Amino acid sequence: MSAARTIYHMRVEKIIDHTPTVRELVLKTETPSEFTFKAGQFVMLHVPQGEAKPVLRAYSIASTEKVKNGFRLLFKFVENGVASTFVWKLQGGELLNFTGPFGKVFFQEPPTEQIVFLNTGTGLSQHICYLYSKMEQYPNLQYRMLFGVRTEKDMYCKEELDVLSKELPNFKYEFVLSRPSDSWTGKKGYIQNFLPEFDYKNIPTTFYMCGNGGMIKEVKHQLIEIDGIDKTRIWAEAFD
Repeated sequence: MSAARTIYHMRVEKIIDHTPTVRELVLKTETPSEFTFKAGQFVMLHVPQGEAKPVLRAYSIASTEKVKNGFRLLFKFVENGVASTFVWKLQGGELLNFTGPFGKVFFQEPPTEQIVFLNTGTGLSQHICYLYSKMEQYPNLQYRMLFGVRTEKDMYCKEELDVLSKELPNFKYEFVLSRPSDSWTGKKGYIQNFLPEFDYKNIPTTFYMCGNGGMIKEVKHQLIEIDGIDKTRIWAEAFD
């Protein structure tokens, strides 16, 4: 049966509010008992609509492909959004319906020497999935990540990324804040402003982007049209 037809019933095992506008759901399979996917793929949440057909919304999986009995998802709150209204009312223990997996933005193998992750908002989902799924197989790659958010209050998963930095000595990440406070000493502005730091013209590099469509468009323009980087080294999934 196709991914679009098999409905997976998943139990909400845990709810984590990282910020007022970012919520994580940890889900476990009930029926069917096993869910398999490849790193980089997404699922469709079936949002109940009473007697009407459910509304479908796509979310990238934020956990390792090695686990077959569940996954984690990150949600960005959208004012009056159908899915946001539903997800932010959950208390835990509910049974949710999903179809999937979908998507073909896979981790490219064999990998290049350097891997650059550029994400905004909950685009972190896809990239943290790549890291967890591939870190044991490719522990010596030069992993780099720029994580774009608005303010200090919008930063999340820092402790988790710090742990990954210790497990993977060649993994380095930085937040990029577009509206930081005066006391912020880290990167300011937008992700696309910091591309030269990766020295991708001299180091074989694959770029993975997930999140804001405007950011993705600007980065692609710089890499492909200005720098002449091969399109096969640039992979993106846009959502705003």
